[in-house]
Amino acid sequence: MKKLHLFFTLAIIAFSIQGQELAMNTPSNYSNNITSEATSSAIVPLLTKTTYTYKYHGNDVLVIFTDNEHIEYFNNKKHFIKSSLVWTSNDECYMTIEDSNLPNFPFSNGTKLNMKITKIKRGYIFYESTLGGRSWTGKMKKLN
Repeated sequence: MKKLHLFFTLAIIAFSIQGQELAMNTPSNYSNNITSEATSSAIVPLLTKTTYTYKYHGNDVLVIFTDNEHIEYFNNKKHFIKSSLVWTSNDECYMTIEDSNLPNFPFSNGTKLNMKITKIKRGYIFYESTLGGRSWTGKMKKLN
């Protein structure tokens, strides 16, 4: 009986982990209709033609926003993540990963991330991001 109970417990954990892995690495389509309806000509984004930095594992990451592109540079520009931007309002956008050479980066091209700016204070941008059903908050320091 103990072996059967252990087997079912391990099977449930394995299926749960596999399901989470699949959800994190599958490009979501939940926002396709939202982003296609957005009209970028009427929206004036808060982040355009600006440069920011944030800390990742103790190292600075350079973040550059242009009109319709977002690039994050790691390890003194040795590695990068490039995303296209679609703004749905002046403080919210969807980033679609286009290219990356960052080692062990768990997301593939086409994966969408939602970012909502929650506050701007003393040269910092505070935001909430959602990707694959997971959300987190962060901040970036403005450089220019």
